[in-house]
Amino acid sequence: MNKRLVAFALLIIFAFGLTSANADELSNKKNQLNDVKANINNLKKKIGNIKEEKEDVLQKIKDFEKKINNLQNQIYDLDDKIQNKKAEINITNNELENAIKDFDNEKELYAKRLRALYMEGSLGYLDVLFAAESFSDFISKYEIFNKIIDYDKNLLLEMKEKQENIKSKKQLLESQKKQLLSLQQEQINKKYEVAKATEEQKGYYKKLEENQEELEKMLDEELKESKALEAQIRALQEKLAKKNGGSGKYSGSKTGILKVSDIGYMPKLTSDYGNRFHPILKKYKMHTGIDIGVPTGTPIYAMSDGEVLIASYMNGYGYTVVIDHGGGVTSLYAHCSKLLVHEGQKVDKGDMIAKSGSSGRSTGPHLHFEVRINGNPVDPKPYYIVGQ
Repeated sequence: MNKRLVAFALLIIFAFGLTSANADELSNKKNQLNDVKANINNLKKKIGNIKEEKEDVLQKIKDFEKKINNLQNQIYDLDDKIQNKKAEINITNNELENAIKDFDNEKELYAKRLRALYMEGSLGYLDVLFAAESFSDFISKYEIFNKIIDYDKNLLLEMKEKQENIKSKKQLLESQKKQLLSLQQEQINKKYEVAKATEEQKGYYKKLEENQEELEKMLDEELKESKALEAQIRALQEKLAKKNGGSGKYSGSKTGILKVSDIGYMPKLTSDYGNRFHPILKKYKMHTGIDIGVPTGTPIYAMSDGEVLIASYMNGYGYTVVIDHGGGVTSLYAHCSKLLVHEGQKVDKGDMIAKSGSSGRSTGPHLHFEVRINGNPVDPKPYYIVGQ
């Protein structure tokens, strides 16, 4: 009898020690998981900073594009002005040449008149007048002499006017040439500004490429952390299964994770499961779930009964809920604005677990929904239901 009691006591002590060891191991795993989450949060901050810097660089590139386009338009306008000014100068040059030619012709004519007058002398007119054969002949010759005198006066006035015209044309030509030089210098300055802006823009493009490479590198690190987290989750699931005497089976009973009555319309699928063109990285990446476009604050419901494995911020996923439904099946709800459950909480299908948002690496308010079997993502559409 005493031997049986001793054996029974030893069995209890051994079982207690084994349970205690398992509990310690599970606690260590949880601590490791917390460390992984902390690392992911730190990584998220870095990616967030790079994303902001990338957006800033993109905006600067756009600003430079506007500046360069504006400068190019100004250069084109200056081209037109320069061509117009050259045409004006050509016209003024021709007008000046013609004015000088006219002036020279009249000057030569006037010189001939002066020589003729000099040769005739002042008595020449009187001799002609007094040689008149009659009074009417005298009057006629007198009128002719007056017309000659008026002609000479008008010729002199025209010469003075043409002299003034030549002077004015020369001043205009000088002004036009100065304006042309000013326009040409302005055009040179604009072209220099374009060259400088283009060079600066190239620098920002280079910086953008560097940021892109760093962002992709961080994304790869994030994916590695995600895989490590999946391994930790599987380990926790196994420990919990052993502790509870089995993980249970997935019931297969599902309900709507969203409701039409909450948003007033049937939500649309904005991004499918599989390989897709990433809206931020601008390249093809595996999309492990589906995206449903819904406004921020839309209620999200558990697709089936289960236990909450994760309810926290998960880097690119943002605020996320992961539920274990048994049989290795888990569902994930990401980019939430608010979490309404906690880790370890039991939930029934249709329980409100979170509200949608745009946290994490997101281009706008939506729900990212995943289903994983034994940690591996599968097409979640067969599990996706919208309630009324």
